[in-house]
Amino acid sequence: MTDRPATLTDTPARPIREAWAAGRPARNAWLTIPDAYLAEMVAARGIAEAVTLDLQHGLFDRDTAVHAIRAIAAHGAAPLVRLPGIDAALAGYVLDAGAAGVIAPQVESVAEAEALVAACHYPPAGRRSHGPTRVALRPGSDAFAAAEQALVFAMIETREGLQQCEAMAATDGLDGLFVGPGDLGLSLGFGTGQDRQEPELQDAIARVLAACRTAGKRAAIHAATTQYAARMARSGFDLVTVWVDAVAVAATLAAADGIWAQQGESTSGSAAQTSAP
Repeated sequence: MTDRPATLTDTPARPIREAWAAGRPARNAWLTIPDAYLAEMVAARGIAEAVTLDLQHGLFDRDTAVHAIRAIAAHGAAPLVRLPGIDAALAGYVLDAGAAGVIAPQVESVAEAEALVAACHYPPAGRRSHGPTRVALRPGSDAFAAAEQALVFAMIETREGLQQCEAMAATDGLDGLFVGPGDLGLSLGFGTGQDRQEPELQDAIARVLAACRTAGKRAAIHAATTQYAARMARSGFDLVTVWVDAVAVAATLAAADGIWAQQGESTSGSAAQTSAP
């Protein structure tokens, strides 16, 4: 696997690229809850090289995203941002603020992939405006090195994107393709859901992985469970989502409810005995 930067420098993307340089897949945590303390807590645990802020389906805005980017970087993880679309202005903004890279949803053509790349790189490789803000605060910072090493992923989430995945994977400056199993399953007629087991969707996922391998690019995939993420890593994916805040919160709430229900009778009995005259 070939990466664009010849040497690694101290840029926001370094934790991910170091994992790849060591021959390991990078782990990703996914946040939809716009809270800097939560972002910091996740980064501080060290369970993932990357922490992604979801600006498409999450509740982040520009301000909360910047606070979370700072919190993640403070603990040595790479902050990634899932954009709401191919938005050149927003891509430049989050990269200037210190994001290690961007993930664009529902990319369906080479032209869209090229537009995404252009939004993330300075001329002559792209058309991004030069105005580093937080990136310029890093000791010995080099805004051009940070731009060169910024990660740019196009999501494969539709039938059209799947049909074009081989051509898009070959796009110069694109680091890789990122499978969104939920929307891809919906587009292919299998409904929503993560951690897909349907043979047709497994074939589609394998097709994207093969397209990345052929083009010498990185393959990434979203997952709802660590078990599925580990399986995808074993199959060859380079960036896998191992933890999702909303999924984790829902699981712990369900567990708490279940434990309370199991203890309900004894709890009620104890309360009755305590209140008896």
